[in-house]
Amino acid sequence: MSAPNKAPTAPTSDVDLEAESIMLPVVDTVSATSAPTTLAQFWHEPEYVKKREEQEALWDAEGELAAREALVSTAGGALVADTDASLVKSHAALLAVTLTLLTSTMESLAPYRRRPAKAKLWHHLAKAAFLLGDLAGIATAAIWMGEIPAIAVVMAISAATATVAAGLSGGEVRDVRDRIRRSRPTEELPETLVPFAHHFAAPDKGWPFVKALVYVSIGIGAVIACAIFGLRTSIEGALSGIVYGGIALAIAAASWLEQYCYTDAIADQIDAARADYVRERDELRALAASSPWEAHAKYETEAESIAREHALRGAAAAHHLDALSSAIKRRNPAVAGHGPAAEPTVIGQTTRRSGGAK
Repeated sequence: MSAPNKAPTAPTSDVDLEAESIMLPVVDTVSATSAPTTLAQFWHEPEYVKKREEQEALWDAEGELAAREALVSTAGGALVADTDASLVKSHAALLAVTLTLLTSTMESLAPYRRRPAKAKLWHHLAKAAFLLGDLAGIATAAIWMGEIPAIAVVMAISAATATVAAGLSGGEVRDVRDRIRRSRPTEELPETLVPFAHHFAAPDKGWPFVKALVYVSIGIGAVIACAIFGLRTSIEGALSGIVYGGIALAIAAASWLEQYCYTDAIADQIDAARADYVRERDELRALAASSPWEAHAKYETEAESIAREHALRGAAAAHHLDALSSAIKRRNPAVAGHGPAAEPTVIGQTTRRSGGAK
């Protein structure tokens, strides 16, 4: 048994030994005397109540001491963890918005999508092939003409990029073409398509600007083709100039056609909604995996677990003391009787403990 201000104990092995030492002798007759009703408690009973409370308090103190480091760490990271939790909660709302937008976009526009989902890879590969081919033709011609290689390469990159960029106007033309094909009055659109009405409207007053953009693209391709023609002609003759100039012009035209075939405003809308959702999802995962928040949760759980463990140990020690208090009365039947007095019962009535009127 623990003395005051000493570490708590849980002598379960002593209880086992004690139980083994109790014998129930065989007797010819059985009689028992109830505990006296004129005495509320024996002196040892309030004493053991205090010892019970002492054990519970001692185990609580042990638990507080064992969990102190975890509690201090929890308190130290509380502000950062609360901030992370607030960010995660707000970002979860943003993710829900992007998911709703993606869902509505796919449900409304998926039937009108023309471009396959994995066409973007081939699109980028084609642009890279056009760029590298034009770059090689311009750079080698400039170097053979006597230009410094570094300057020739930089100039070739600029010219090749301009050639490929000239083909981007094909996307604008394709967009106008698709809008004409899909056009219908706004009032005839289903409710689900109203937020995307711009995809179903005929070309507006900006169409002349698209035409001007096409003319500019044609001019860029023609100028670069003429430049390469002149450069190659001066070095290798007219035939070489025609060949390489024609290749440059063909690259510009092919870039325009590739962009025209690739462009799909509906697919771009769906892909953009999906990209927004994936980006917000990844950011939420990164926030949820925050190290300060994770450490705070671990320390908090550790502290709670330690406190529960010691509370259970304290309860066990308290029950043990209750058992010892009862054992004292068992060993002294001449004073304490053999058991508590039975409650009086009246025929036709139940006691208050049984749930009826007494």
